[in-house]
Amino acid sequence: MPQAKFFLAAATLLGTTAFINAATIFPTSPLIQIGDDTDIFFTTSLSFDVKDNLYSVAAKKSAALVTFTPGFDLQYAKDSPLSANMKVSQSFLRYNKSEYKDLEEGQTNISVGANYETGGPLTVGVSTSYNESARNDNLAGILGADSGQVLGATLVRQANYAHTLNVGYRLSEKLRLSVGFTNSYNHYLNPVKTKTTTATSPLGTPGTSFEDIAYNTNTLSEINTKSIPISINYKTPSEKLEYGLKFQHDLSNYSAAPYFRTSQKKLPLPVGTVDSVPRPPGQQKFTKNFIGLTVNGKPTSSGKINITTNLGYFTSDLDGVSDNGLSYNLTVAHNLTEKFTHELNLIHDLSASAAGGSTKNDTIGYTASYALLEKVALSFHALKSKVVSGTTQVDSLDFNAGVNWEYNKYIRFAATIDTLDSKVKNSPASNFKANSINFSTTFRY
Repeated sequence: MPQAKFFLAAATLLGTTAFINAATIFPTSPLIQIGDDTDIFFTTSLSFDVKDNLYSVAAKKSAALVTFTPGFDLQYAKDSPLSANMKVSQSFLRYNKSEYKDLEEGQTNISVGANYETGGPLTVGVSTSYNESARNDNLAGILGADSGQVLGATLVRQANYAHTLNVGYRLSEKLRLSVGFTNSYNHYLNPVKTKTTTATSPLGTPGTSFEDIAYNTNTLSEINTKSIPISINYKTPSEKLEYGLKFQHDLSNYSAAPYFRTSQKKLPLPVGTVDSVPRPPGQQKFTKNFIGLTVNGKPTSSGKINITTNLGYFTSDLDGVSDNGLSYNLTVAHNLTEKFTHELNLIHDLSASAAGGSTKNDTIGYTASYALLEKVALSFHALKSKVVSGTTQVDSLDFNAGVNWEYNKYIRFAATIDTLDSKVKNSPASNFKANSINFSTTFRY
């Protein structure tokens, strides 16, 4: 990792020079061109966040956070039959309070992809990505009340992997077959431990009191999911709409989040101290099959409305316990005027849960954008969700408003304000509210 940080630091210095002298030394973008096919862009962003509830719990803890993210974007043969791209960035986080020192860890993001498209009947796309994150996005809503209370102690950091292959074949002028495969999985990183004193040893060691060391990931599951979507699509003679039949098979394997034992060498423990016992792995396998119809395109002659629809029926099995029902994902976008566009999104689905088991999601989202000036746009987003995991139901309402300013083709500025209200049914103590303000700037050359 030191070499990567050295490279990114050098890229930052080089990018700053390019920014100052862009008009004279580097008259065109990108920063580096190799031959006629390869372009390398330098990218960087700087953001400042103020949060009044860092940990997503009722007892609020405020924090200010500065995030600096340098990186680069490589594009090979962008307009050729065989093209490829790679993006790499590293985020550096700094908090305003020393109590958050343990959270100041770099986050790496890498993605690589390639596409084969000659204009013939066959198309192939492949991609792979690695992403590190510190997740604090409505934890109770995602994981359920009990897990949310445990996770409230700290941010949950994890590494996410995704590998995808898509193959398409045009059977005729209007008919197309698509087959895909995706493998995604996660690993939790650097959990934070908490210590409690108990009168009984978890391991049965004689004594009167023992110090038990637990980790904030102990109630979580790492999930490895493999998905195979198959679809056949028909494009109407007007080519404004495309109808399809889709089948998708998902298989998710659960494993208990790694149990991190305290190092006796780094932290000597007094007599009677024991490490907490790993939790049972719980559910081991979740399968889901979906079959349904898809509709994509512009249903009106004006072309101002665009729809994307997946509507069908699912069946699932969680270690012998079956479930079934309606599943849909509907998005309707509308260009009301040349300056104002808005979008409605409805989701009803079942998915694997990070706390083990499955989660039913009902979501209604609305997004609007208004071009105030030629390079200044206002945005608004509202999201209402109901998440049911086991016997726990979490209702959340999130509002987000912002402004984006494209100063020139290299530099953009943005400011957003967000407010979240999350309520756990039958468990008011788990309710929480969170508000945040973000200012950011991005540079790409």
